[in-house]
Amino acid sequence: MTIKFFKVPLATGLFCLSLLPNMSHAELTPNQINLLTVASEKDSGKHFMVLVDLLIIANPADEVEIRRIARTIMPKIFCEPKASAPTNITSPMIINGTIFSDSGAEQLSKFILPGWDKEVELNGLVSSGNTSQKSFGVATKFHRENGAYEQTVATYFDYNTSKSITNKRRYGVSFKNDYSINNSSYVTGFAGVEADSFGAFNKRLTINSGYGLRVFDNDKYKWNFEGGPAMLITKPLATGKYGTDILVYGSSLFTWNINERSDFENETKVFMGSKVVIENKTDYKLKVSGALSGKLSFDVIYNRDAPIGRKNTDTITRIGVLYDF
Repeated sequence: MTIKFFKVPLATGLFCLSLLPNMSHAELTPNQINLLTVASEKDSGKHFMVLVDLLIIANPADEVEIRRIARTIMPKIFCEPKASAPTNITSPMIINGTIFSDSGAEQLSKFILPGWDKEVELNGLVSSGNTSQKSFGVATKFHRENGAYEQTVATYFDYNTSKSITNKRRYGVSFKNDYSINNSSYVTGFAGVEADSFGAFNKRLTINSGYGLRVFDNDKYKWNFEGGPAMLITKPLATGKYGTDILVYGSSLFTWNINERSDFENETKVFMGSKVVIENKTDYKLKVSGALSGKLSFDVIYNRDAPIGRKNTDTITRIGVLYDF
């Protein structure tokens, strides 16, 4: 690295260093002391320590004396910084270096789908509607932005048994792909498969494509609207046949970064035509520590054309722990 000094006294002093490599003095010469003084005043002492190091290289036997004189000329530069407070005082449950710390989660992310933001959720849930019970669920979400593309893969699985009898089994997987046209608009495509042995339908494949508008898109708020054609391929009952419906859909996705520790998100989807389906999902996340967050979710699912004997509205409340990496 090349360091340039623009003051004549400083340049002269550096030239003199090469003439003194074999001299061993108990004290610095007046010229050297003057040179240190000039360096301490130039640019708030920006190059002071560089000059000290060069003097030590030229006069290694006088290192102790050089540092003593330098400390008297510019003592503030030798002040040792105060020890910073431990970052995990408020988070005793997270041990630095484990996968639950920020650094550990970052290292794990490099080995599992690098380039994607990943979430794994374990939750307890309370359902009402076609099933009224407390049960267990897991969910995952993978998201990435790659140039003009924004992609999301999501899965969920809810399960419950009572007296060795399964009375809840619900699962699904979906893929969403957005392509930005410009800063305020994009085209989107979605495909998802769901199954619910005790819900308003037995199995359903949803495919839709459309045009999206970014109403808000900043660090605090994001609000997107989408609309377009959709196709639902539904099997109402396990013993029934699949039926296909061509519909139109509209959706709203709103996210709010409340602060550095908490986020709020609401997504509403409406499918209309020969069938009417409305889905609303609200999430609140609160960062606990490291890569762990608490999550509270509330889902409302409405199917106007639920089979006879099935209710058309289901609600699910989830309380869980989220690990993101």
